Amino acid sequence: MDTKAIHKKLLDHFGLEVILGLTEAAEALRDPYVSVTGARIDKVCLYCRVEPKLEFDFCQSITGMDTGETLTCVYHLYSYRQKQTLVLKATTPRSAPRLPSCVSVWPAADWYEREVFDLYGIQFEGHPDLRRLLLPEDWEGHPMLKDYKQPATYRGMSTSRENPLDLLGDDPR
Repeated sequence: MDTKAIHKKLLDHFGLEVILGLTEAAEALRDPYVSVTGARIDKVCLYCRVEPKLEFDFCQSITGMDTGETLTCVYHLYSYRQKQTLVLKATTPRSAPRLPSCVSVWPAADWYEREVFDLYGIQFEGHPDLRRLLLPEDWEGHPMLKDYKQPATYRGMSTSRENPLDLLGDDPR
């Protein structure tokens, strides 16, 4: 089943309030995607997992994107039985970034959601243990946001990186 057929199946089940579209631009991509209303992403993911013609039993990754106006979560799914992939995108406002957790659908979503929370600040409602994964608990801000300002120091240590070529001294050529 191609992405267009999956989009139609999701649209028939959920309607236009949930399934926002499969644009021509999205279809032309190497990994076409279906846009989903953020507040219902957990329901769409559950349907994608249990629907017999879909059976997306593997959550390959959940990543974040900052478009400047909104924050987006990108879900890469795979069905071993159907041998097909699906990409879902759920958008949330920057002012109050919240999405339902999908940990109950795929346990692997646990650490993916923690990483997206840590780097983008998206709150995953219903997550069993939403806390930072990569950065220290007392780190301020979310470094993948476009408006993030990196602090000069953290606990007295410089956060800037030197150019590795500068460490060699003279021109290495």
